[in-house]
Amino acid sequence: TIRGARQLYSTAMAELESTGGQKKLSDTEQVAEVNTSTRKVAPPGSQSHPRAKASRKKQPEGVQSAATPKSKKPQQQRAKENVFTKKLDPGFEDYWTKERVQQGLKRGELVQGVLRINQKNFEEGFVDDPLGGPDYFISGVRNRNRAFQDDIIVVQVLPQDQWIQIPVTEKEVLVPEAKILETVEKSLHELRTDEPSSQRDRTLEEPSSANQTEHPLRETLVDRLYNVPFGMDSIVEAVGKSRYSFNCRRTVKVVFIVEKGHSRACAGHLKAFDREKSVALISPRDNKVPRVIVPLADCPHDYCRTPKKYETTLFICRIQQWAADSPFPLGTLMRSMGEAGEIEPETECFLIENEVDFGDFPPEALDCLPKDLPWNIPKEEVAKRKDFRKECVFSIDPSTAKDLDDALHVRKVDEDVYEVGVHIADVSYFVQAGSALDEVASQRATSVYLVQKVIPMLPGLLCEELCSLNPNEERLTLSVVWRLTSSGEYVSEWIGRSIICSCAKLSYDDAQQMIDHEWKEENLPPISGGFSASHVAEAVTTLNKLAKALRAHRVAKGTLRLDQPKVVFSLNKETGMPSGCSVYRQRESNSLIEEFMLLANMAVAHRIYGAFPKLALLRRHPSPKEKPADQLVSKCASLGIHLDTSSAAAIQASLNCYVQYRGSDNPDNCTLERMILVVLCSKIMEERVHSSLGQQTK
Repeated sequence: TIRGARQLYSTAMAELESTGGQKKLSDTEQVAEVNTSTRKVAPPGSQSHPRAKASRKKQPEGVQSAATPKSKKPQQQRAKENVFTKKLDPGFEDYWTKERVQQGLKRGELVQGVLRINQKNFEEGFVDDPLGGPDYFISGVRNRNRAFQDDIIVVQVLPQDQWIQIPVTEKEVLVPEAKILETVEKSLHELRTDEPSSQRDRTLEEPSSANQTEHPLRETLVDRLYNVPFGMDSIVEAVGKSRYSFNCRRTVKVVFIVEKGHSRACAGHLKAFDREKSVALISPRDNKVPRVIVPLADCPHDYCRTPKKYETTLFICRIQQWAADSPFPLGTLMRSMGEAGEIEPETECFLIENEVDFGDFPPEALDCLPKDLPWNIPKEEVAKRKDFRKECVFSIDPSTAKDLDDALHVRKVDEDVYEVGVHIADVSYFVQAGSALDEVASQRATSVYLVQKVIPMLPGLLCEELCSLNPNEERLTLSVVWRLTSSGEYVSEWIGRSIICSCAKLSYDDAQQMIDHEWKEENLPPISGGFSASHVAEAVTTLNKLAKALRAHRVAKGTLRLDQPKVVFSLNKETGMPSGCSVYRQRESNSLIEEFMLLANMAVAHRIYGAFPKLALLRRHPSPKEKPADQLVSKCASLGIHLDTSSAAAIQASLNCYVQYRGSDNPDNCTLERMILVVLCSKIMEERVHSSLGQQTK
């Protein structure tokens, strides 16, 4: 079947080339008369969402637009009818049972994925194809069946007569089905003959130049033929589906919600009310969220008398349920947030919508922390740990950092061997498994960094005092210590619990001045522990040399760096509003810390894998999807830019062609072309995936 598909494709492409790519279609084969607007066959009982915009264009017979035209009633009367009295008839479909869904997934009749809603058109939704094909398309709110952005859903593919036709441009050519079937028959005949195996192998390994031509058949016909049983009936059926699918978008409908990825909370404005039904309408600012009906009792007491008073007021609403016959969900109005456009109300709305807990820590969680301050490390705990208090340990962080959670040290132990230590604050000593503080931290999951504030995962007493590696204070740490040669080769490694006493808190600017040999002692922060500024400066320069050697090893193994410009804001201290912005410069001091933190992460990952081979939690970055990558390569080639996306190393090699000075390690050493390519390459990359090693192996 594979050989036949290859030959079929080569024959079809050669035939297209011989005619200059022009194939005249019969009347029955023309698709939508090369129309420029997207159209679909109207499904039985189709009805658009009340929020859809009316289409003013006349639709061909048997075809309807994505939005049904609204009635010509006065606006206020129409809005009131749609919102408070209108019912969907028929309403949303009932969700399938869990057992039926599981059976459908096993048989391959259903598809599971994460819902994405078009920000510019809320009636359009998308679900990734697990097999890497084009996205599945959800047309209309009814087919979305009350699912929200980021929900994990299960969808059923609709019949082909309900698929969306993709407009055919002048560059696209549709091959008549009869011609495709003729070439299929030829291919099958050749497969049944006694063709020498060497010739067949050459057909697979060395496809003709016609096979390299961009054409819709490449991603539909060949892919389908690879997966069908050997036989003429199966081939004909596959060809029929392929010819239809490469100029159509597969539509689906939601039949089950596996997990709610959306918080069901939204920020918006009060837009209308109905005294008789005692309800009001919230219009969310997020276009992906539908309007919500809330009880009038939840609204301000004077809202009905003075509705204009609240036109610019932000409210937070939480969706509670969505009846099958209602065009809008029902919710409760949580509270008024304040005026739209102000920093604090806007920030709180953003945090609530994304389920970020920014409230105070509960008393039972704070009770888990020491009460007697200042806190001293118990002697019995010191005896259990490796002591690094006499080493020249220091931290390098942003100048505004309050929670110092990592530090480093380096010392020469032999002619060409250095001991390098990365020390991380040991939070596990204070946060016991299963405690109230552990539960709160698990729910928060991580600290959230905003422009003007930080929402911590742990109480300030813990992350800014007890576990902050402040200078001249003894702290408990978890350490990874290596012995490395000056060329970055491993000699030995140790991982365990430790105790340190930092001698200095350096900023990235301080460390960069030491790397550039431009530091002045009077400009540096205080240094304690019997060490001098020279000791610290020598340690920083040594660490930087080792970091460069380690980075060179990673680059040789095929690492990929897609560093994009980062914007930083300066804020007005009184108002909290931005007063300016600039592009953050990634310097050698930043790369130094990044390199050793990455090295520590890899070391700990290997240790966890060795101890818990079936439970190790991994993070990986999948390869980019083939189609977007090929499109980017083709676009770059048309502009005379070579881009190879076959591997991470190949992408990096392509990017390295666009630098100003060969061999320079300066992060600013790049051209405008490279900056643009980095952004484009970042867009085709897949999001990182977390999974346990046991699941991955299985």
